Amino acid sequence: MQRTLFRRSHAFKTCDHEFFKSGFARFIATSCRAVVLPRFGGPEMLQLRSDVEVPQLKPSEVLVRARAVSVNPLDTRMRSGYGRSIFEPHLPLILGRDISGEVAAVGTSVRSFSVGQEVFGALHPTAVRGTYADYAVLSEDELAPKPPSLTHVEASAIPFAALTAWRALKSTARITEGHRLLVVGGGGAVGLAAIQLAAAARCQVTTTCGSRSIDRVRKAGAEQAVDYITEDIELAIKGKFDAVLDTIGGPETERIGIKFLKRGGHYMTLQGRGSILD
Repeated sequence: MQRTLFRRSHAFKTCDHEFFKSGFARFIATSCRAVVLPRFGGPEMLQLRSDVEVPQLKPSEVLVRARAVSVNPLDTRMRSGYGRSIFEPHLPLILGRDISGEVAAVGTSVRSFSVGQEVFGALHPTAVRGTYADYAVLSEDELAPKPPSLTHVEASAIPFAALTAWRALKSTARITEGHRLLVVGGGGAVGLAAIQLAAAARCQVTTTCGSRSIDRVRKAGAEQAVDYITEDIELAIKGKFDAVLDTIGGPETERIGIKFLKRGGHYMTLQGRGSILD
């Protein structure tokens, strides 16, 4: 049984300032506003600065004018010192993984996007210059065209959470048609994305969630939705599962998730350390 660590997200709107006009690898402006973390600690450590340097683009990079970004639990943990050995040498940091906005400039080898195009995407978890800025730099393969049906705020809440669910289900659990999946906490961003991905793969999905999320998770594709407040989860859920994605990650949800797991199945969590369990 494999136990794996993943992450999740929430969104908020950013400022609306424009500094860049060039579509090439060098830009008119050299700085912009950003929320900076000079040292690890609580939210009071975050500082809004107006003169943060904007690096020149590498050939495969895209400069995105931020319209909305999201706040992930990973960001709050990084702010508090998570990954200190990786990030401390790079202080001050700019946090933030997700972004939705418009292309302000492109590197010389970028072919998928053009200046002015609406895009959304997410940086790698270890990126040290994040998206909490007027402008963020992402590689071409970290972006996708923003669907016209989504607002920037909606779009910014999707990438990191959806990629987390995708990696858990497709890369780790390798779900296929007919597999049974249990999503513990299906009402959140990662859980809801996991339900949709599994349903699209024709898996049988059961999830736990609060009463307010019951209708939403069913519409997303869950065949069974168990209200963890009013129902006894261990009595309501029947059978074993090929994979369990635990978006809560507490000792009790871990116990329940492992209880329902088939021998050789995958238990994946958003909390704690990833490890292999026999």
